[in-house]
Amino acid sequence: MAGFEIQYVLLLVLVFVGICVLAAAVNHFLVKPIRWRRQMNERLKGSKREQEVRAQIFKAYQENRSGPILDLIQSMTGWSKIDNLQRHLLQADIYMNPGLFLSIVGIMGCLGFMLGMTLSSSLWALGLGAALAFLPIMYLRWRRRRKTAKIEKQMPDAMELLARSLRAGHTLQGTLELVSQEVPDPLGTEMRITYEEQRLGLSMGQALTRLGERVASRDLRYFVTAVLIQLETGGNLAEILENIGTIIRDRLKLKSKVKGLTAEGRFSAVILVILPVLTFVALLFLNRPYAMVLLTEPLGVNMLTAAGISVVIGAYVMKRMVAIKV
Repeated sequence: MAGFEIQYVLLLVLVFVGICVLAAAVNHFLVKPIRWRRQMNERLKGSKREQEVRAQIFKAYQENRSGPILDLIQSMTGWSKIDNLQRHLLQADIYMNPGLFLSIVGIMGCLGFMLGMTLSSSLWALGLGAALAFLPIMYLRWRRRRKTAKIEKQMPDAMELLARSLRAGHTLQGTLELVSQEVPDPLGTEMRITYEEQRLGLSMGQALTRLGERVASRDLRYFVTAVLIQLETGGNLAEILENIGTIIRDRLKLKSKVKGLTAEGRFSAVILVILPVLTFVALLFLNRPYAMVLLTEPLGVNMLTAAGISVVIGAYVMKRMVAIKV
């Protein structure tokens, strides 16, 4: 009997290993070649990327930023940060008018409030409305951080390519075009937009300034500032770009080390947030009448509300404790 159990376990292990090997083989021999071939075709054709770049250039800054919703918000609240919201939308690659984005936030909040009033009390309605209204803002912040992280990873190689191209005798405009062709999205697309903008009549300084506004990256601002100073005063731009690339690479190494050192704290925060929810779900399956008291009794609903607020506050505090800016 024991021998049969050992054989059964070994069979399961072999099946699991076989599935993993099969998945790795499919990814290596089928998925990766198809993806590489598609990227090569897009790079050789260039038409799709050119159309996207040109559309982004004209949609990003030429849209009318005024509208009834924005005018109403500014007149009622005196809120004058529409330009900052437009900049954040561009930094997240969300080509949307600020008024439309604020309308989505308001609609989500109203839907959450109506759903909460239908299902429970006004307190839950306010909480659900605030949560749903915050979802588009969270999505905006997530897209913005993801784009910034991708660009920062691409910056060292892009700086080296810029420096080598300048040493080979290319002009700054030609160097930007070369980098836009060789560096993948999103940094390649941003460089292409900058190149196209100066071709369409903007000065190099204006195009680079707008590049710094479209990307929420401190490393990219180093590059923009260095080029702007070099355009004003002159100097060896290739050497400056090499130094910037070295600094960015070292900073990324330090950031990875800090992330590894704070991994335990972040993992503990995730466990402490998920554990109460999993415990409650387990109680619903194991002892449903005992757990349903928290959902049917007014005191139980208030206790759940207080627990949820406490979990959110605790998660925020733990996140701030392990958030180290590098």
